[in-house]
Amino acid sequence: MTNKALFITATDTGVGKTLVSGLLLEYLLRRSIKAGYQKWVSTGDADNPADLAECMKIAGAQPAPNDLDSQVPFRFSYPASPHFAAEIDGKEVDAGMILRKFAEMNSRYEFLIVEGVGGLLVPLRRDLLLADLLTKLELPTVIVARSGLGTLNHTLLTIEALRNRKLPIAGVIFTDPAEVDETLALDNIRTIAEIGRVEILGRLPYSNHRPDLIRHFSLIGSRMVK
Repeated sequence: MTNKALFITATDTGVGKTLVSGLLLEYLLRRSIKAGYQKWVSTGDADNPADLAECMKIAGAQPAPNDLDSQVPFRFSYPASPHFAAEIDGKEVDAGMILRKFAEMNSRYEFLIVEGVGGLLVPLRRDLLLADLLTKLELPTVIVARSGLGTLNHTLLTIEALRNRKLPIAGVIFTDPAEVDETLALDNIRTIAEIGRVEILGRLPYSNHRPDLIRHFSLIGSRMVK
């Protein structure tokens, strides 16, 4: 396998980007593929980024002790959008450094998973959106979306933002809430596939049981790695 990178975005915060990133990392590592994880900006815990820890836990892996500055180049203490969290810490996100850290990590792994922060149009600085930085790399992007009520507008807007920037869309993964309206969820998935003209990579049921999530993710993982 040649070096490959995949960007994981979502329609909002808390939709399941870290879950999908961790499950994909587990899927790759179990198949003896040299895979890594990177998140360009983390907010809420500057010393121990929660998403990095959660991703590694889901994947059954350990963070490399000397890799933190490469895995999560920018870390801010305040739980807010990157631009504001950086301002509170008296710092600024450096796009050039992110691009260098990405190139460094991508050269070391067969497959690099890059997790976004918030949604696609989150500002990294007041003059730089996450999506606009992404255009410099043209990474294939997976959208993680909720299966329930409210997903149509958010998901179709995310698809439109990617297409307007000519960014390749690898597909959409849906995550279920604890209580799901199956009739609504099925129509939401169908509607997004038809109107958005995107590949549906799969759907993850709600579960707190890691083995169940890994089992359900198996087919999704095969579609993401093809």
